[in-house]
Amino acid sequence: MNNFYTANIEMYKYEHRSYEHSDHYAEHIIQQAKENKRIVQTDADNFLLVTTLLWEPHLLDDFDLYKNLFDSFKRKNIKTVLILDSYYIDKDVSRLPTEIHYINYFLWRTYDKVVRQKKCGVNTQWNNDSNKFLMLNGKPGRSNRVRLLWMLQDQLRNATWSLHVHEGTRKECKDLIPELNDNQFDLFVSQYNNNPDNAKIVFQDNSLHYGGIPYEKEMFGNSLFRVITETNFTTTRDVLPWLTEKTFISILNNVPFIMAGDNNSLIKLRKMGFRTFENYLPVPHYDNIEGVEEKLEAIVTNTSYWITSMKDKESIQQDVTHNYERLISLAGQNMKKLESICEKFDISANRIEEICTTFDILGHE
Repeated sequence: MNNFYTANIEMYKYEHRSYEHSDHYAEHIIQQAKENKRIVQTDADNFLLVTTLLWEPHLLDDFDLYKNLFDSFKRKNIKTVLILDSYYIDKDVSRLPTEIHYINYFLWRTYDKVVRQKKCGVNTQWNNDSNKFLMLNGKPGRSNRVRLLWMLQDQLRNATWSLHVHEGTRKECKDLIPELNDNQFDLFVSQYNNNPDNAKIVFQDNSLHYGGIPYEKEMFGNSLFRVITETNFTTTRDVLPWLTEKTFISILNNVPFIMAGDNNSLIKLRKMGFRTFENYLPVPHYDNIEGVEEKLEAIVTNTSYWITSMKDKESIQQDVTHNYERLISLAGQNMKKLESICEKFDISANRIEEICTTFDILGHE
């Protein structure tokens, strides 16, 4: 069956005010289908609109917004299916008038890009003799990135790190290090701005974008461990953690890690079957510390300990290998889920990339 079209409807959250009614945005999507995939017949009985919500953790905070959109598709007699990131699996979405399927998108995207499409290599052996750690930062204006890097200055001689402060992000980054005056902050940036793997960063006026892939596998092969500065850094008790390719690329490349992300990230990873290394660290409960500064200090303590005094390397090696194998297994399960969606709607199984694209959110490979 070829009469289908896949639409990422995430932008509706940001664009809906430009449309008088959800019916108008639904018509916009249908028009896109006609223009972008000319063979589709949107008025045919067998037309299928595959929709996705995958890239952000807060999209369904505006639940009624998306309910109205699917109501509009229903009024237009458009058959839909929705693919959601498994982050939402415990959220009540029963009022959405569409069929829903879940995948762990960032785990799947990592596997699809790196293993299936071979966009870059994989480090296959943990370098337990290395004297360096890895700390790659995307958007810098977050406590677990620019501030944590500043707090780790004394350890950076033993690190491979990235920092991408530019004029549009300077103020938000400076505000996160109030200990520095303007001149001191500018000196810090001039000393520590760094792009060690020449990543293709898309700089925007007040932000930047990088989908994490491709990367240089040598960075992982030269690293004893990675400090994973995840997308979010919420330090409240009951937060539902958001895990992205930053975590899964680390696991795929066979390095142990210290997590600088949302509280409960390690709990979530353990529930997925991964091992999370906190039992080898002097502050093992660091992932559940409430309070930004207190948690950052614990991460600094753990990082400083591991780069100078890591022990139990045989056990850590077993955990690293287990994690790699577990990721491969989970990726296979996600692939089967996508194949089952294709089978249900009589779409060839080799077209899973068309129903759940792993291009990044800006449309880059």
